[in-house]
Amino acid sequence: MGNAHRNGNAVALVVRRAAPGYKFSVGETVKVIGDVGKLKSLQVGHGGFVDEMRFILGRAGTVAGIDEDGDLRVEFKERTWALNPAAVTPVCYVRVTGDVAELQRLQVGHGGFNEEMRDILGRVVEVTGIADGKDVRVQWNDSVWTVNPEAVTKASADEAEEEEDEENPAEELAKLFLAAALLQAMADRSGSS
Repeated sequence: MGNAHRNGNAVALVVRRAAPGYKFSVGETVKVIGDVGKLKSLQVGHGGFVDEMRFILGRAGTVAGIDEDGDLRVEFKERTWALNPAAVTPVCYVRVTGDVAELQRLQVGHGGFNEEMRDILGRVVEVTGIADGKDVRVQWNDSVWTVNPEAVTKASADEAEEEEDEENPAEELAKLFLAAALLQAMADRSGSS
């Protein structure tokens, strides 16, 4: 049996999320917009913005709750934030099969197999859309691939972030330096008041 019954039906999920008037639900994976200025303006009246929120820009989290005003409580590894629903987009992650022979077989009639697709074998990738109403468009790094939905299984935001952390230690180091600089700036500001 293939992955169709186990993959959370990525194709249907993308179509549903693209519908106008989309309503978020608890447990859903969302990605925060990547523009700090836009996030600041969107957070007015929705819990506000604090400098620590810079660390969630462009990151995925899980909707942990929805308040009576419709604001989302989005959980990240470090903490949970109250966010304006307009500041996030629904996102779906899937893991591509790690078996090259299986992927080659499943790609027949679904865009074919390209040797460069070896880069996504076994990886957690982001679903960016659908192709021809039946195939999943996925992105990893700067490449976008069309993949048979039978070749993927649903993955979580945590799995995507863990894989991202493993692959880019320089980015993690940069985040640590930024955190230290922000803490120093906050200490300097409070010391000069």
